[in-house]
This record gives sequence, C-alpha cells and structure tokens, in this order.
Amino acid sequence: MSIDRMTRAFVKELQRAYFEMRDTEKILSMTTEDVLWSGLYHSNIHDNRQLRAVLESDFSRFPYPFTILDASVETRVLSDTHCLADCQMRLRADTPGLPAPEVQLSGSLACSLVDGAVRLQQLHIARIDSSAHLPGLSQNVLTASDPHIQQFIEKTTRELQDRNQDLQQLTENIPGGIFRCLYDEKLTILQVNDGFLSMFGYTRAEIHERFDDSFMAIIDPRDRSSTLLEVKRQLRHKNTKQIEYRATRSDGSTIWILDKGQLIKSESGPDSFYCILIDDTVGKEAQENLRLSLERHEIIMDQTTDIIFEWDIKKDSFIFSHNWQKKFGYEPITENISTVTGANSHILASDLPAFTGILEDIRQGSPYVETEVRIKKADALYIWCRIRITAQYDENCEPFKAVGVIVDIDNEKRQSQELMQKAERDALTKLYNKGTTENIIENYLSRCPKNSLCALLIIDIDDFKTINDTRGHLFGDAFLMEIAGKIQTLFRSDDVVGRIGGDEFIAFIRDIPCVSVAANKARQVLESFHGLDEFNAGGQTSCSIGIACYPDHAQSFHELYQCADYALYQAKRQGKNQFVVFDDAVRDMAFKNAAAGVYSAVGSHIDSDSDNLPQTLSSQLVEYVFRILYQSIDLDAAVNSIFEIVGRQFDVSRVYIFENSEDDTYCTNTFEWCNEGIPPEIDNLGHLSYEEDLKGHYLDNFDANGIFYCQDTQTLPGPEYAILAPQGVKSLLQCAINDNGRFRGYVGFDECRSNRLWTQEQVSTLSFIAEILSTFLLKKRAQDRAEQSLDALREVLDSQNAWIYVIEPDTYRLLYINRKTKRIAPSSGVGMTCHQAFFNRPAPCESCPVHGLDSEHTSSSLEVYNPLLKVWSAADAAVISWKNQPAWLLSCHDITRYKENQNKKDA
Repeated sequence: MSIDRMTRAFVKELQRAYFEMRDTEKILSMTTEDVLWSGLYHSNIHDNRQLRAVLESDFSRFPYPFTILDASVETRVLSDTHCLADCQMRLRADTPGLPAPEVQLSGSLACSLVDGAVRLQQLHIARIDSSAHLPGLSQNVLTASDPHIQQFIEKTTRELQDRNQDLQQLTENIPGGIFRCLYDEKLTILQVNDGFLSMFGYTRAEIHERFDDSFMAIIDPRDRSSTLLEVKRQLRHKNTKQIEYRATRSDGSTIWILDKGQLIKSESGPDSFYCILIDDTVGKEAQENLRLSLERHEIIMDQTTDIIFEWDIKKDSFIFSHNWQKKFGYEPITENISTVTGANSHILASDLPAFTGILEDIRQGSPYVETEVRIKKADALYIWCRIRITAQYDENCEPFKAVGVIVDIDNEKRQSQELMQKAERDALTKLYNKGTTENIIENYLSRCPKNSLCALLIIDIDDFKTINDTRGHLFGDAFLMEIAGKIQTLFRSDDVVGRIGGDEFIAFIRDIPCVSVAANKARQVLESFHGLDEFNAGGQTSCSIGIACYPDHAQSFHELYQCADYALYQAKRQGKNQFVVFDDAVRDMAFKNAAAGVYSAVGSHIDSDSDNLPQTLSSQLVEYVFRILYQSIDLDAAVNSIFEIVGRQFDVSRVYIFENSEDDTYCTNTFEWCNEGIPPEIDNLGHLSYEEDLKGHYLDNFDANGIFYCQDTQTLPGPEYAILAPQGVKSLLQCAINDNGRFRGYVGFDECRSNRLWTQEQVSTLSFIAEILSTFLLKKRAQDRAEQSLDALREVLDSQNAWIYVIEPDTYRLLYINRKTKRIAPSSGVGMTCHQAFFNRPAPCESCPVHGLDSEHTSSSLEVYNPLLKVWSAADAAVISWKNQPAWLLSCHDITRYKENQNKKDA
C-alpha cells in the first residue's frame, strides 16, 4: 500500500481515537516519541510524556465522546516515508442533558513511516467556525505559514537529497547491473546504472538506437516466451520475481542472467520493475558440469551390480545404495544392524559371527576388513556375498564412519564349492576321497577333548574282485555306488564317510558314549549288505569291518587307522562277513603278521580316479589354487604364486597372462613366471596389436573350447611365428579368457627346450586352471574399473567451488554431500535431514528454493541466510534422477560478502 493511502487511513483512525473513543493509550501508540502537538488552548507539546499529561487532563475534564458528522482528508507525499495531511471535521458534542452544538475544525499533520507503520510526528488543530463553543476543546489559531511546518518540510527535503545521493552511490557500486523498466510488452527501459552497461557492453545511446529501449530485445529469443510466462506466474503470488534467462552481449556472446526484481504499482501511471541483474554464466557452467558428473555417476552405479553402503558407527545406522533392492528384492534393515540376530537378520545365522566380527574390528580401529557371508533374497534363498569395509576417522583418529561394498560372489562361490567338492569327493560314489577323509579326521582329532570317545570303521567288500571279473566293471561300478548309498544312510550327517580304496570304505563316528555303539553300527552295515543280494542277482554279498576307538586304542589318525586295519585283517582271517574291534589280541596277531610279511588289508587302487578331468586333478593342487585365490588380498601375488606351483608341477618353461585393452585392439603381457634359465619377456610385450603385429587372425588359432595348442611353433603362420621365435618358444598351450562370450585375452604355457607333446590330461588340467584364473582376474579388473570411475566422479564433484548436496523429496534426507559442503558443515552426513545438518532445525526451512519445485517447474533459485553458519548463499534447486529415483539437487554459491556490503550501504 502506498504512503498516501496509509496516511489517509491513519488520519481517520486518529480522529476516532481522539474524538469518539477518547483513548489516551491508543493515541500515544500512534505518535513518535518527539511528537509536536499544538492547538485548542494548549501551548506546543514537544514529546510523548507532555502529551500524555494533557490528554489525561482533557479526557478527565470532559470524558464524553464526540460524533464525527463529516470529515475529509487531503494528502501530499514528500517521500516514500514522509507525508503531509490536511483534514476538516464537523463535530457534535454528546453531552448528557445539555444542548449539542456543532463545530468545524481543521488540522494539519506531518506523518512518517516507522517500521512499516504510519506514526504522527506533528499536529496542528484550529477552529474554522468560532460561533459555537465545544466543551473539552481549547482554541489556538494555526497560521498558514506555521514555522514548524516549514521547518519540517525543509528537514525532510534535506534528508531526501542526502538519501538520493547515497542511493545513487550504492546503485553504481553494486556488483552486477541495476535497471528500471516498464511492465509492458517490450519491457521499456527507463533507467540503468553503469554496471548494467558494463554487463552487456552497450552505451545508453546504443540501447536506445539498436533496441528502441526494449529490454525484451536484449533477452535471448530462445528464452523470451518462457521468461515472460515465469514472471506472470510469480506475480500471481507476490510482487517480486527471481528468474534466469540468457541474454546477448554486444560482442555476440551469450551470458546467463540471474534477475531479481520487484514490481512497483502506480496509481498515476504504468507499473514498473526495479531489478538487480547478476551474471551467473560461471555458475550455470558449473551446474551443467555437475549435472553431467552426476549423470556419469548414475551410469556407473547402474552398470555395477555391487552395493555401496555407509555405516555411521556411533548411531549404528546403515545407508545402502539402491542396488540393494534390485539385488535382494526388499528394503534393508538400516538401524542397529550390528545387533540384529536370528530370523530378523538378512544374514544366515551361521554367518552372523563373521559379520559382527568385522564390524567389531572396525570399531576397534582396523582400517580395512572383509568377509564372506550368505544374505537372504526376497524368495528366501541365500546368496554368497563378499563384504569389504574401510574405516573413516575423525580428528581424534577414532573411527566414526565406514564405507563398504557388497559384492555378489554366489556363482563363483558355488562354482568353487562345486569344484572343491569334486576335488574332495570320489568321482564314482560321491563320498569323500581318501585324502579328504584323512584331513577331516586329523583336524577333528587335533581339537577333540581327551574324554570324548570316537570310533573309526574300515569296511571292505568281501570278494569284490570276483564280482568285477564275472559281472564286468560297469556292473562293479554300479554295485559300488549302491553300496556307498547304503553306507551313507546309516551314519549321521556330522559323521565322516569316505572311499579309501577300490572296494574299501571308511566311517568315523564322533562323540559316542561307549564302544558298543560302534559295534551296533557295524552290525547295521553287515545287515545292509545282506539286503544287496537281490541286486547281485542272488549272489551272496557281505563285508568285513575293522573297528578302532579314540583315545583308547590310538590318539592320531594314522595310528587309529592302523589299528582299524589290523582289526579288519583279523575279520578277514576269521572268515569274513563280520566285524572285529581292536584289542590286545589283535595287536599281538598284527605283530605276527608283520613278521610274516603281511602289513595291511587295505590298498586297492581306485579305478574311477582317472576317468575325467576333475578326477585327474590332485586334491592338493586344486585346494591350493582355490585357497590362494579366495584368501589372498593381493591378486597379483596370488597369481604369481599359482604360476610357480603349476609351472614346476608340469615342468613348463614359462607361464603368463595376456590381457586385452578396453577396445580389444591390442593385448599386454601382465603376468609372467619363468623357469630356471628361461629369460623373461614381459617387458618386451607391453603393447601387442592384434591388427598390426598379429595381422588380425590370431583368434582363429583357438578352437571351440578356447584352446590354442601347438606342438611345433615353426608350423604357425608368419605373424605368429615372428612373435614367438625371438622368445625361444618351441611348443605352446594357450587358453582363452572369455567374458560372457567376448575374447578378453589368454593364459599361456610355453615350452622353450623342445617340441613338446602335450597329453590330453595335461591340456585338460592346464585349461581348467586357466579358467579358474580367468574368472578371478575378470572380476578383479571389473572391480578396479568401477572403483576408478567412482573415484574420478567424486573428485569432479568435490572440486566444484559450490556447496553441492542431493536430498530426498518429502523426507529431506541427505543422499550426497560434496567436499566443500562437508568442510563448512563437518557434522553433516548422508542420512541426516538437510535442515538438521545445516540449520540445526527439527523441521524443513520455510525459506528454501525446493518449495518452488513442482511438476511444471524443475528448477528454482532463492537467496538463503544460514544463522548457524552465518553465511548468505544463492541457492539453486533442481529436480534430478538419483539412483533411478526423483531427487532434489541443491547448488549454493557464497554471496555473504555481497550481502554484507549491501547491508552496510543500506544502513
């Protein structure tokens, strides 16, 4: 509302307070402290205190109200904050029991705008009609040339001149441009400052001549329509605007403008805008770079199946990337996760100690930990995952947060377990093989309490050679499988059952109360063999069993095995189809047999051990390869260790790996082991082009199984031989590294001493080992690339000279904070609400640019003051997609110095 309208309303309110209400306090609240009041039998009153005394005296002497019969007010505006008013009134005194004469008064008022409200500074009252006398009113004539009015006008004029001069200096020194324009179709320019001219590179004359004083013509044509619509939208809610648009400078370049203005309405002419313009080109470029960086980050996150998480150690709360729900099909537990147990946990109960253990290690100061656990999916199935966690430390070197990654290793783990099982199990019967059985029993006995009773049974099929000779080996194999199944079902799941010879089996029973339990179990085995007579086409089927007990008979596996073997020999010697428990008599008989040259009843060869690849692999070698790869942190060291073992085991000259470039145009020798006397070639093969060096046909050497085998390299085409000859390679075996059908390199074995004839068993074994190495190597390279991309993206965001953070709509929860933001608000963190982290407020801020975002407006800007950090910022909000979910991006630029200078000049 304009000052003249406010003054008119003020005068009417003052008339009611004085004449109708007779309210002293009301009148005093409408005056300044140094009010000047004169007229009607009173000398000049110079302050509020004197006025109170006069009013209380007048109202006490005549407390009755007056009726305002008629009143008029005329105003004259001196400035935006000062106004003069002349009024005339016709009054009637409402005195009980007395006539009610009428009188006319005139008044002159000087009013000022104080804290947004009109206050009386000077008042002069005079009688127009002196024929009637009104009780309670005193007369004093006011001359037209009253010195107080003249003094007030002169003082106000001087103040206005000084203020105009200050305002002129301020506008010329404010960074950016200031201008005033009409709110018409072409935004006709009325006034501009030097900053405006400098920003666009035009003179006042050029603006008039080239653009006909039209600011709309300076705005980039691409933004004119949208800018005008946005201004109209903002003016529907308030009389201010804040918009962004592009404009063209005199040199033809395009700049981004941040336009903040206010619409001033006029009763006597067209409305006009008062605007401040800021060149925001640098900020816009930074915002675009940030958008592209965030988009790259999203692409990287979408391309990886790994799950990133952050752990607030003090709050024991977790924040997981959106890949969790994609991987497991449900929302994760995020609070008190380290104390969740049983059915409430996502982790398999048996794996929980490993998980809580690494969390405790981080709490105790370990910088890095990792473990493997099984995590439940939405379908209640568990998958194997590797969890890696790295600690973050506060200024006191205490761990306060940790970041980690959850990697799906289910396929690798199950393949590993499957391969390990094949290495540990007998190929025919699927029972444990001899080596594995021995290791399991030895490990158990090493930690078994001395008061625990265990039994070892050796079971030998009677006359199995006759069955093989008369019925054939195929029937013999089927017969062994049937017997193995029978034996397996007779023992508990935690007992150990294995095959140790062609027709011999072993069973280890843990924690039995007495030896008779083992004897009863042996009887069950004998009876189960009788049930196989029908399977044996009516032939009699039986077995002999030797039993030895721990710790009564022996305390190590080999001694226990020997005792059971002695007992088995005695059972055979006594007529078969029976069991014998080791005792002193058996021991004595064993000494006699040893003297006669008989040492053992066990020792037959297992024919099925050499049927195919998994059976030819020694359990020791396979176990070594998997243990090294799964337990090592340094893959390079693990590969080199495996190369040496394999190279020496198979007596090859050189073992190596070539890995392809990202575009598969060339390969590089990344790993190499050389036998004694063989020179290394890794430094000479750093960049081998498939097209130029190998003439584009090298992949044709690999067969359908990914094997390239050559007994004599001299028979190879020229390009291949030209590469191999200088290395002294005479024979080679190479196995392709394939990633989902894409050739990514190869593992090779060279022979430099002679033309070697590789056996099928050697080819199968080496290709199998190469396949294992390839699986781990590809996964490691993929993880390295993902980590490098993430590090690069974080560096881009952290290098921005702005406070950048991303929040979740509705909850205002922080999803990302860059380094500059973390530096100014070190206590902030992902997962906190932005109003809590930056303003220490329990609820969202009323003044926030996100309030300007909706389905039609995807960006908004606002100047925000943070009293906690004592910082002014130009905050830009935008709607983005964050991890496939809508989010708000806020980019804040520090304008504290600008605001402080502005406030100083305003003061």
